[in-house]
Order: sequence, then structure tokens, then C-alpha cells
Amino acid sequence: MHARRGGVCGRAVYEDEAEDATADEVRALLRDWLPDTRPEDGDPLAGTATGLDVPEATASEVTRVLARLLGPVSPVVPAPRETLLIARALVVDEHPSAGVWSEGERRAVIRLVAVLLVRHGEEGVESFVRALRGDD
Repeated sequence: MHARRGGVCGRAVYEDEAEDATADEVRALLRDWLPDTRPEDGDPLAGTATGLDVPEATASEVTRVLARLLGPVSPVVPAPRETLLIARALVVDEHPSAGVWSEGERRAVIRLVAVLLVRHGEEGVESFVRALRGDD
């Protein structure tokens, strides 16, 4: 039997829970990679501070920034699942406003960030953060 969340039951919810677990594993892996941290330091990725030092923004504002960075060409091939998980765990989940975006908005931003990662790697994410800050 699949878990029930938000009044929806079925395979999509089960896959969302699997993605949640995988995103948690990605974060745990990153905590292991952080230098100079000890168990007594607590969780260096937890707390109210987010990983992205950007101002709060609506999902549509973030989407507009991503669309500008990606240019007019639409992605023909979807980003690999692994890239989607990285985009979610390391970028979208770390945005200070992501908690108030709808699930559909979050998924749209995740897909665009994943395409940015595929096309431009870490430099793309750095450009994205600068653009969200208004530094570009």
C-alpha cells in the first residue's frame, strides 16, 4: 500500500517520497565531504540559514532569471534524474523562498536549474546566484 500525503494516493506520491529520501542522502553525503567539521559541530547544513545567499523571491521571478540565463533555446532532452536531484537538493531546496512555492512551481524551477547545470555546470549556478542577487 502506498503512503497517503496531501489527499493523493498512488505511485506519484511513492516516487516523491523516494526522491525525498534520495535528496536527504545527497545532503548527508555533502555533510561528510565538508572539511573541518566534527559531530559536535552539529549539522553544518541545518538551521534557518539557507545555502543560497539570495533574497526571497517568487518562483516566477526565479524562473524568469533562469530563462534569461538559459536563453531562447528550449531543452530538447530532459536532464538526467541525477542532475534533477542535485538541482533540487543543492539549489532549489536551499532557496530561502522555496518553502512557500507550490509543488508545481518547485518542479518547474528544479527542471530549469538541472538544464542550467547540464549546460553550464557550477559556473551556471554561480551566474544564477549573482543574477538573483542583482549582481549581474
